[in-house]
Amino acid sequence: MLPILTDSLTITHPDGIDTGTDVMGHVQPETGGTPADGQVNSSPTYRLFLPAGTDVRFNDRIRWNGLPLQVLEQPARWPSPFGGAHHVEVIGTVMPETLVDVLRGSVENEFGDLIPSETPLLTGVPVWLTEQSQTTFVPADQRTSVVRKLIGLVPPDTDVQERDRLRTEDGVTYLVEAITRPHSPVERADLRLDLRLVEPGLSTP
Repeated sequence: MLPILTDSLTITHPDGIDTGTDVMGHVQPETGGTPADGQVNSSPTYRLFLPAGTDVRFNDRIRWNGLPLQVLEQPARWPSPFGGAHHVEVIGTVMPETLVDVLRGSVENEFGDLIPSETPLLTGVPVWLTEQSQTTFVPADQRTSVVRKLIGLVPPDTDVQERDRLRTEDGVTYLVEAITRPHSPVERADLRLDLRLVEPGLSTP
């Protein structure tokens, strides 16, 4: 049984406006995180138990003990068996910030062949990267398989399109395969990018 810790947490909306004062909550580790290819770790996740009525939403950020956690699922609001609300339950995933260049399109090389452009369209774009792993059963092979998904979040006004590439300072490059623009009646949420590693970079063994 993993321990449940009681500590102070700060909740922030994607537009940078705090929802209020720090909230006391209970924190339980879910996973410890394991190294993965492409210099992105299978990010640690935590289950957070917050007071009833806490203003926390999908795509919010929660800072706990120096860790930046991202809410990637809708919070669960649990009722009390005696009536009314009891608590809010949130899954927070560690998503450290990385700065990337956005690359787009192709150019001709000296032989007239089209190659990916290495000239940045945008530089210094903040992106929050994580890897999610899911174990699935493959009936045809009668075995389990681990599916890894790379996810990135960028600010809502970022000029990024499908088939763009994101390149880190270490040369790690990801292809943007899909973009989800979450709808929020309150604020503009970060763009969610489904990524695929295309270049591991210089510092990858």
